[in-house]
Amino acid sequence: MKQTKSKRFFAFFILLIIFVIFLAVYVYSIVTGNILEDAAVNNIREVAVHDRNSITMFIEYNWKNQQRIGERLKRNSQKLKTVSQINEYLGLETYESTFDKVYLLMEDGSYYTDITYRKDSNTPDYYPYMDLFANTDSYKVIGYDALPIMGSDNVVIYGYKLSGCPKSEVLSGIKIGEDQKEVFAVIGICKRSTIVDGLVIENYVDDSGNTQGYSSVVNEDGEYVVDRKDAASSVSDNLFDIIERCDKSDLTPSDVQEKMRAGKEFWFYMDHNGVRELNYCAPLNSSSVNWYFFMSVNDKVLKDQTELFVLLIIAAMSATVIVIIIAFVLTIIMQRKTQIAHAQEKAQSEFLSNMSHEIRTPLNGIIGLNYLMMNAIDTPEKHLQIKEWLKKSQNTAEYLLALINDVLDISKLQAGKVEIAHAPMLVETMAESVYSMQYDNITGRGIELIKDFRITVPCIQCDEVHIKQVLMNIVSNAAKFTPAGGIIKLSASQSMMDETHVMTTFVCEDTGCGMSKEFLSEIFNKFTQDRNSTSNSTKGTGLGMAISKLLINAMGGEISIESELNKGSKFTVEIPAEICEIPDYLKSNSDHDAKKTTDSSGNSAKSMKILVAEDNELNAEILMEILNEFGFIPVHAQNGQEAVDIFEKSKINEFKIILMDMRMPVLDGCEASSRIRKLDREDAKTVTIFACTANSFQEDRIKALDSGMNDFLTKPIDIHILLQKMEQIQREKHNIQ
Repeated sequence: MKQTKSKRFFAFFILLIIFVIFLAVYVYSIVTGNILEDAAVNNIREVAVHDRNSITMFIEYNWKNQQRIGERLKRNSQKLKTVSQINEYLGLETYESTFDKVYLLMEDGSYYTDITYRKDSNTPDYYPYMDLFANTDSYKVIGYDALPIMGSDNVVIYGYKLSGCPKSEVLSGIKIGEDQKEVFAVIGICKRSTIVDGLVIENYVDDSGNTQGYSSVVNEDGEYVVDRKDAASSVSDNLFDIIERCDKSDLTPSDVQEKMRAGKEFWFYMDHNGVRELNYCAPLNSSSVNWYFFMSVNDKVLKDQTELFVLLIIAAMSATVIVIIIAFVLTIIMQRKTQIAHAQEKAQSEFLSNMSHEIRTPLNGIIGLNYLMMNAIDTPEKHLQIKEWLKKSQNTAEYLLALINDVLDISKLQAGKVEIAHAPMLVETMAESVYSMQYDNITGRGIELIKDFRITVPCIQCDEVHIKQVLMNIVSNAAKFTPAGGIIKLSASQSMMDETHVMTTFVCEDTGCGMSKEFLSEIFNKFTQDRNSTSNSTKGTGLGMAISKLLINAMGGEISIESELNKGSKFTVEIPAEICEIPDYLKSNSDHDAKKTTDSSGNSAKSMKILVAEDNELNAEILMEILNEFGFIPVHAQNGQEAVDIFEKSKINEFKIILMDMRMPVLDGCEASSRIRKLDREDAKTVTIFACTANSFQEDRIKALDSGMNDFLTKPIDIHILLQKMEQIQREKHNIQ
């Protein structure tokens, strides 16, 4: 429950962080977009200012040109007598100036060009240039129109008045021609397309070559001096009319006109023909004209300039978010691992404390009992007491061995070094064995033990030893936590999986104290034990259920638990297995108990000679005494080399069995076994060799079998298991013969 809440909290916290960060990214992108848009607008303004200044400089330069033309005209006026001289002179001035045509306007309205002289309106192609000065007293006047002499090109006309103001007196009174008429003004004409030559509007062109903006020049009435799209085309419209007809505009035509007449620089947006445009308007920096520079840029230009930056920012922020989330998740994982490591460390610390207590307690009992027995051994009256002490010492030693086996088992299981056997097993016989072995212990506690075995497939291929280990652990735990007057029920049933496989289910139910939900989720963890009101004890290693879980999983089965505090627990073990026939040796011995097996083995083993290779004198002494009691004739070898020598010197088939310790000086057990198998005698290949060692890992078993040994016995050696293995090997040899 705590883990679920913790996971939900972390998930919610991560989602909250993602939401907050993406909200920040969104707000930041908007703010950044606005900043970038302002930057783009400023960039457009810089381009516009450049264009405006280019036009203004071009106009001012042309005025200076006209002034210089007037000054040169005064110096050369005496030489200009004929029309041809005047035409030639104007041709040279046109060549050296920025104008396409240079005219001299006379006081009577006639004018000279570089190719002709126009006297009056009756002259072909005459143009009334004097009208340009009708409404002005200034020195310079700019007009614009299409002149016949320029063809269809739109032109800009620069008129420089030579008289009419005190500042121009120096140029007044210039007379030319045969009739010595006074020059009224110098007129310069250039194509309006020349104004566009200095503009950089080409910067706003999309990938397809389409223009995204344009520059133009308008007067205070909104009429285009330079057309809004092409300076060479005809004037197509009026700025105020365009604003009036547009879809949407931030300013009305009157607003725009008012700002222009006030000489203000301003911006406004206008939706025109489905396109949103940013418009910049500013007066030209010229005292001679009331013209206004006007630039319109498609809103797409702003978006194109800002979109990439925003996307890059979002990408960078998103990458940052991802990095932060990954770092956060990794931090949580590391924190979780640290917590698990601390919990594991704490559990292991508690385990070591428990193990110290559990091991020292039986050792203290064994040492104490040995002390009592040594003091009482010479007192006949205490022989019965000594016998009782011996039984207690034996039980205590077996409990100590079980503790050590648990620790070794969990290590082997975690390392994957436990070999799962697949041998025929009588299901009901095995279940009966568990029931009978636990019966006295459970009923002696005042608890009722019930069995319910419903076996349909009597024999299956599985690991009988490990299944029995699991069931014994489960039933003994039930007995430990069930108070007197309670009930424990051991059940076994089967269901077919397919034609060759069956699922065998073992269930152990009790009416004991049950388990808390917190402990139920941790019961299969290592070194965990539950404390409760019924049994406030932590006796044991806390490894039993962890071992059971690993063993059942290794067999491909499942183990599950249902429990309620103060009401009891239910353990279910499901083991899939292959169906097999009952072998003959199980048919003949299925109803034999360990004692009968031992007796029959002992009786059949009279006078059997066994070679015992053991370097530890105490272990060798104990083992040889036990073998003597069961009627065997043991011969001791102190190391592997001595075992090889004794066997080589013995008569053929003199030794039926060799108990070979794996770790010995001079020559170890594996090498000794290998040498015995290589001896040139017929019994070297048939003699039964058992590996006897305190090492119980899988690699030790494999190493022993590879060296030529027949089987593997772990120390301390269980004499009953030894006798059973001897009987089985003898039976197999008999069947082969």
